[in-house]
Amino acid sequence: MDINLWEVVWVVFTAALFAAYLAFLFVVLVDIFRNESLSGWSRALWVVLLVLLPLLASLAYLFAHGQTMALRNIRGSRADPGTAAAPTPDPTAQVASANELLRQGAITQEEFERLKRHSLQQASGTLPTGAAPRTPTG
Repeated sequence: MDINLWEVVWVVFTAALFAAYLAFLFVVLVDIFRNESLSGWSRALWVVLLVLLPLLASLAYLFAHGQTMALRNIRGSRADPGTAAAPTPDPTAQVASANELLRQGAITQEEFERLKRHSLQQASGTLPTGAAPRTPTG
């Protein structure tokens, strides 16, 4: 069996082209369901066309909805304000809250010291923001 370099290059090229084609079909399919201007039946028709005539249907969808497709893609890639990272807690407020719990008898002096040390470490940057204070394992 004799395989030359050009056959390998051709196989790699066609595999990459096929992967790009599948990615394009996937992007079109996702956009069909993102498109708020399409009714349910229109979406069903586009999906059926994508299954029966994938290249022709995807190009037709691109020509029909290409401009708004780009806008939906940009809008969909922006970070959702509801999923923004939680603000860094104020160490002074954390210590005050722990002090109030200590006064109420909800925590011990040792737990108060641990919470205070944890919030100060977090404020100084020596502890990650999401890390929880260590509890003694009995």
